[in-house]
Amino acid sequence: MSSPDLQTITWISLGLILPGLGLTLILLALYAYAAWYPVSRRHLDRVSFRLLVYALLANLTFGIAFPIVNLAPAPGWRCGFLAFLINLSLVFSAGMFFCIGLNLPLVLAFNLNGQRMEKYYIVGTVLITGVCNVVPYAFGHIGWDAANKTCWYRSTDSASRLRWFVGTQTVWMLLASFGEVVAFLTIVGHLVAYELVTGRRFRDEAKLSGTYSSSISRTTGSTIHTFRNIILRIGLYPVVSCLLNISTSLLDLHELNAFGGPEIVRLITAHDDLALFSVRPLIYGLLAATDPSFLRALRELRSGSNRSSEPDRGTQGVAPCFSTVLELHSSSTVTENSKHEDFESLELRQTTRNSGTSGHGGEEERERLPLHVSDPMAKQGASVMNELVCQI
Repeated sequence: MSSPDLQTITWISLGLILPGLGLTLILLALYAYAAWYPVSRRHLDRVSFRLLVYALLANLTFGIAFPIVNLAPAPGWRCGFLAFLINLSLVFSAGMFFCIGLNLPLVLAFNLNGQRMEKYYIVGTVLITGVCNVVPYAFGHIGWDAANKTCWYRSTDSASRLRWFVGTQTVWMLLASFGEVVAFLTIVGHLVAYELVTGRRFRDEAKLSGTYSSSISRTTGSTIHTFRNIILRIGLYPVVSCLLNISTSLLDLHELNAFGGPEIVRLITAHDDLALFSVRPLIYGLLAATDPSFLRALRELRSGSNRSSEPDRGTQGVAPCFSTVLELHSSSTVTENSKHEDFESLELRQTTRNSGTSGHGGEEERERLPLHVSDPMAKQGASVMNELVCQI
C-alpha cells in the first residue's frame, strides 16, 4: 500500500473519530454536571446509566489511542501499549453495552434486583476483558505488525495470529452483540405476553360485568403504540452493536487473510475497517446523548425545581421515570381525558426501584403517581411501561 494511500486513510479516520471524541468528552462533562446537583442526580442514579458511563469512558480511551496509532505507527513499546489499550477498550465497551441490554430483562422479566447484579456485571466484564487482552500482550502477540505496518496483533505465523485475534477479541465482540439481541427479544416476548394476558383478562372481566365498550380497543391500541416506541428505543443498541461489531470483525478477518492479495482489495478493506472503527465513538455518543435518564436530568435542571433538595427521611425517593424521548401515550392523553366527567381521576400506586445510596440499593418503595385513566388495562399498562422506562 503506497504512502499517499495510507495518508488518505489516516486523515479520513481522523476526521471521523474527532467528532465522536469531542461528543464523548462533552457528554461526560454534562453527566458530571448533572450528577453534581441533587435535583438531577436522582435521575442518573441508575444501574444502566452507570454502565453507560463506563462504556463511554472506554470509548474515550479508544478515541484517544486509535488516532495516535494511525498518525504515527512505529515499532516500540508505545506501539504495543496503544494497541493493548485499543483492544482493551473495545472489548470492555462491548461488554458494558451487553450488560446494559442484559439488565433490563433480568429486572423486568425475571424479577432480579439490578443494583445487586451491578457488581457482577462489572466484575465479569473486567475479568473477561483483562484475560483477553493482558494474556496476548504479556506473551508479545500485540505490538508492531510488520506485515500491515501498524500496531495490532502480530506473529510470524499467520495462523497463530488469526487464532489469537479470534480467541481474544472477535469471539467476545460477537457474543456480546448476540447477547444484546437475545436480551432485546426477551423483552419483546415479555411485552407481547403481557399484552396478551392482561388484554384477554380485562376483556373477559369487562364482558362479565357488562361494561365492555369501544374504548377498550382504543386503550389497547394506545398501549401497543407505546410498547412500539419503547421497543424502538431499546432496540437501537443491539442494532448498532451488531452493525459495528460484526462488520469490523469480518473486515479484520478478511484483512488478516488477504495479505499478499490485490492492492486495491487491501486498500478498500483497510479504508472500510478504519472508517467503521473511527465512527464508533460518534454513534454511541449520539445514543448516549438521547438517554432518557440524562434528558430527564437536564429537564430538571432547566426547570429549576428544588424538590429533591429537601432532606430525605430514611430513604431517597425516585421520581416517576416517564421517558422524555419516547413520551408515554397515557401521559399525553391526561389533559384530554380529564375534560370528560366519566373518566375517573385516581392515584396509581407505582412500584419503582430505589436508586438511593448503597445502604438502600436493594430496597423498593412505593410512590404515588397521579394519573387519569379510564380502565384497569390503562393502569396496568402505565405501571409496566413506567417500570420498563425506569430501567432503560
